Amino acid sequence: MKTTIKRGSYNEILLISLSKTLNKQVINLFNEAAKADKVDEHGTWDLGANFDIKGRGSSLNWDLYAVGHDIHSKKLLIVVQLRQFVRRHKNYYPQIRKSYFLIGRNEDNHAFAHAVESRVIHSAISAGRDVVKAVQDWIFNCDYKKVIRQGDIALVPVTRVPAERVIKTKVMIEESHLLEADEYAVNGSLYALNPLMIHQPGTHATIQGAGWFRVAVGIRAGHWDFAAPTID
Repeated sequence: MKTTIKRGSYNEILLISLSKTLNKQVINLFNEAAKADKVDEHGTWDLGANFDIKGRGSSLNWDLYAVGHDIHSKKLLIVVQLRQFVRRHKNYYPQIRKSYFLIGRNEDNHAFAHAVESRVIHSAISAGRDVVKAVQDWIFNCDYKKVIRQGDIALVPVTRVPAERVIKTKVMIEESHLLEADEYAVNGSLYALNPLMIHQPGTHATIQGAGWFRVAVGIRAGHWDFAAPTID
């Protein structure tokens, strides 16, 4: 029998509404992302609360907003909110800060956290759309189903190519993605003909495509420093 996912008053998914297996998978994935066990990972998310006898202090908590699987890799993905509550003086109004992340695992099975916009999440929830897919569409500014992805870089197939073309054998994207192609075009975005992309650290598998593709660098939302994203 399929379990119906239930949401709370702020649209957060109630973890208790998930099956025991999925609940455990979600919590384990979040906990992995919360750890700073790699040099290029975000700082530890120090969850919990610390208040003095006058009620001054801070707390950091998280809520689940979406759970699903990547269309291409089939790996588990979750969308979460990190929420910081700070009260600096007992009679002051508290300061509440929120950051949202898409969390999953790379090919080497290490967790990643990609900062995303809250408006994209809440808009998808209101419209009854797949929140994970909506977030991925926003990250790459296209239909995520169509992309060939390598970490936070994607090749997006196009049928119309800008007129300004250049011949160049190799281009380095984001200092770690080596792009080779028969021909390039530049017009606001970078386009590549018959691209081959190699990830220099080797975390992601080599990808390639036949025809023209737009090279899309994943968009990252702003975030508070209590919850920094990973570096791909």
